[in-house]
Amino acid sequence: MGEGVDSIRIENLAQGQLDALVDAQNRIFQDYIIQIKSSRQFFLDFQRSVGGSSADVLLAMDGDEIVGYVNPVIDLQEGWIGGIGVLRNYRGRGIGTKLMLAAENELRRRGANVVFLEVIEGNFKAQRLYERLGYVKRRMYLTAEGRPVRFEGFGQVPKAATLPEILGLHERAYKDTCWQRRKTEALVESARGSEMYKLDGGFVLVRSVETTGFIPFLGVVPEERRQGIGTTLAKFALTRLYDTGAFKVAFYNINADVPTQRLLDMFSFKVTMKQIEMKKTL
Repeated sequence: MGEGVDSIRIENLAQGQLDALVDAQNRIFQDYIIQIKSSRQFFLDFQRSVGGSSADVLLAMDGDEIVGYVNPVIDLQEGWIGGIGVLRNYRGRGIGTKLMLAAENELRRRGANVVFLEVIEGNFKAQRLYERLGYVKRRMYLTAEGRPVRFEGFGQVPKAATLPEILGLHERAYKDTCWQRRKTEALVESARGSEMYKLDGGFVLVRSVETTGFIPFLGVVPEERRQGIGTTLAKFALTRLYDTGAFKVAFYNINADVPTQRLLDMFSFKVTMKQIEMKKTL
C-alpha cells in the first residue's frame, strides 16, 4: 500500500476494468449510510439513465488496485457527479478531494460551467468535503415509502400512453428538479420495465418488481398544477400497484416542497431518506 495522496494515480476506467470497479464499489459502500449493492448490469443501466459513459469514469489507483472512483457526467454546459467513493482504509488521505478536482477539471475541459451533486442528509463528512470545495446547498429531495391502496374513484381515468406521448410532458414537468431525473435518458430507461399513463397535463409511470411497487415518475406541467391532477395520478398508480400485488411502494428523488409533502401525507407515505442537492460554479 502506498503512503499519502501523491502515490495515488488518477486515470480513466479502461476496457476490461468494469468488473474490478463494481467489486471496488461494493467494498467502498459496505459501511455507507444506506446499503448499496452494485453489479455490472446495474452500473451500465445507471450510466444509460443519465447519459453517461463508462469511459469518463475516473479511478484512483494504488498500484494495480482500484481504491476509489468518481463518475462525472456532462450535458451541454451542466456537469453532475454521479457517484464517488474511496475504500475505507484509504480515507482521510485526500483521495476524495483529488478525485473531485480531477472530475471538475474534466467537466470544465468538456465545456461545463456548473456542476451538481447530491449528498444524503447525515453524511456529514462528504458534505463538509463538498463545502470545502465550494459547493453550496441548493435544495432537498426526498425518498418516501408507503402501502398501495385501492381507490374506487379518482376522477378522470388516466389512459395508457406511449413513450413519445410522455416525452414532452416529462420535459416540462421535470424542468426544475433533480438533475438525474430530468434527463430524458432517465425516463427512457425507466420506461423499459414500466406501465405508462397520461392525463391532459400530467403522466405517471408504474412498475412492480416482485412484491415492491415503484412510481419512477409522476409529473404535472407547471400551468396545470394545483388542479388535482397529481392526486388523480397518484391514486391511479397506487390502485394499479395494489392490483398487481405490490406490498409496498417507493418514490425516489421527489421535490421537498409543501405540495409534495401534502401528497405524501394524504397517502400516509413516510420519508425514508433526504438528499441535499449542491451546486458549484466552475
